[in-house]
Amino acid sequence: MTPIAAAKRRSSFWPALCLCCGLFVLYWSNLRVVYTGDTVATRFLPFSILLDRSLNVDRWVQPYLFPAGSPKNYFVTRARGHWMSSYPIITPLVVTPLYIVPSLWVARHKPLSARTAQTISEGMEKLSAALLAALSAGILFLALRKVVSPAPSWIIALVYGAASNTWTISSQDLYTHALGELGFALLLWALLDLETKPRAAFWAGLALALAVADKPPNFVVALPAIVYFLLRQRDKLVWFFAPLVAMGGLVLAYNLYYFHTLFGAYADAFRTMGYSSIGSGFNGSLWGGMAGLLASPSRGLLIYMPWTMFAIWGAARMWRQNRFPWIRYVVVGVIGLFLVYSKLGRWWSGWTFGPRYLTDLLPFLAFFLVGVWQEIKARRWLQPVFALACAAALWVQIVGAYYYPSGDWDTKPVTVDQDPSRVWNWRDMQLVRTWEAGPYPTNFFKRLRGLEHAPGATAPNPPAATR
Repeated sequence: MTPIAAAKRRSSFWPALCLCCGLFVLYWSNLRVVYTGDTVATRFLPFSILLDRSLNVDRWVQPYLFPAGSPKNYFVTRARGHWMSSYPIITPLVVTPLYIVPSLWVARHKPLSARTAQTISEGMEKLSAALLAALSAGILFLALRKVVSPAPSWIIALVYGAASNTWTISSQDLYTHALGELGFALLLWALLDLETKPRAAFWAGLALALAVADKPPNFVVALPAIVYFLLRQRDKLVWFFAPLVAMGGLVLAYNLYYFHTLFGAYADAFRTMGYSSIGSGFNGSLWGGMAGLLASPSRGLLIYMPWTMFAIWGAARMWRQNRFPWIRYVVVGVIGLFLVYSKLGRWWSGWTFGPRYLTDLLPFLAFFLVGVWQEIKARRWLQPVFALACAAALWVQIVGAYYYPSGDWDTKPVTVDQDPSRVWNWRDMQLVRTWEAGPYPTNFFKRLRGLEHAPGATAPNPPAATR
C-alpha cells in the first residue's frame, strides 16, 4: 500500500467510526424493541450457547410457546427432541460475544424474574441489531469513499442508515436483515478493491458466505457474483472460495445433523405458515408481487423510501456505462432477488413496517445512487426533488421507529395475512394510521430500574407473535 493510499484509508476510518456511533445512538433513541415474534429464539440463543453450552433454546422459549399444534410456533421447531430456532443460526452466533458480560450477570443472579429476563433479552437484542446495522452503514461509507468524494459518501451513507428500513427493521430486532445488509455492504467494499488487492477476494467470499448463511434466498445475489469470479477473476478463486466453502460446510453440517435437510428448519417454518414445502410458498402472482413491493401504499418500496427512484435510475446508468467490471452481475442479482420475493405467496411479509423483504438489498440501492450523483449535481431542479424524497423517507422511518405499531394496522379490522388486499387501500394506509395513532409508549427506563432477582419464570408471557 502506498503512503497516499494508507493516508486516505486512515482519513476515511474516523468518519466511518463517527457515522457508526451516531447511527447507533439514533437506533437506540426510541428506547424499545419494535417487537416481533420472529426473533424469539434468536434473542435467547446466545444465552443458551454461553450458559447451557447448547444450540437449543428449550428452557428459554417455553413461556412463548402456544398450544400444541398451533401454527404460531413458527419461530421454533422440534429437532432431536429439542426446540431449535426455525431461522438460520449465523446471526445469533455472530452476536454471541456481545452476550458474554450479560450472561455472566445472569449466571450470577439466576433465577430471574420474568420482567428481568424480558428486559435483559430485549436490551441485548436491540444492542446487537443496532450495532450490526450501524456497522453496515460504516462499511458502506468506506466503500463509497473509494469512488466518490467525502460529501456524497456522507449523504448516501446517511440516507441508507437513517432514511431507509435499515433504521426501522434491521436496527430494531435481530431479524436476518441486519447481518444480510452487513454482508452485502462488505461485498461492495471488497469488490471495489479487487483489481489492486488480490486478497480482497477473500473478503468478497466472506461477505457472500455471511449473507447466504444468514438468509438462503440471498444465494440469488451470490450466484451472479460467483459466475463473475469464475469468468473474470480465476486467479483469485482460492481466496474467494475459501470462506464460502468453510462457512457453507459448517452450515450444511448443522442443517443435516439437526434437520436432515439442506435448508435446515426453513421447511418447517414454511409448513407452520400453511405451505406443504418451501417450493409451494412461491405460489403468488409475480406481477402482483412486483407491483405491491414497488408501489402499494402500505408495502411499496417507492412509498416508504422514495429516494429509491433515483437508485433504480442509477442502476440503469451503471449497467449501460458498465463503470465497474462486476456491476452488471450485481444488478442481475438484485433484480433476481426482487423477483424471488415478488413471487412469494406472502410477498407483503406479514405483520411488519414497510417492504421488509427488500431490506437486504438496501446497500446496493444506496450504492446505485453513485450512478446518478453527477446528474443530480448538474441539474439544479433534481436537487430539491432528491432532497424531498430523502426527507419523506426520513419521516417514514421516524414513524416506524417511534410510532409503529400504534394504530394496530397489521391486525385491524382483519389481519393483513387474512386480507392482503389491504396493502392497496389508499384510504387506510399503514403510515397514516400509525402516525395519527401517536407515539408508541416505552417504559424501558422504568423496567431497567426495576431489574430484580426473584424466583419465577425465566421468560415473560409473549405478546402476540408476528410473522
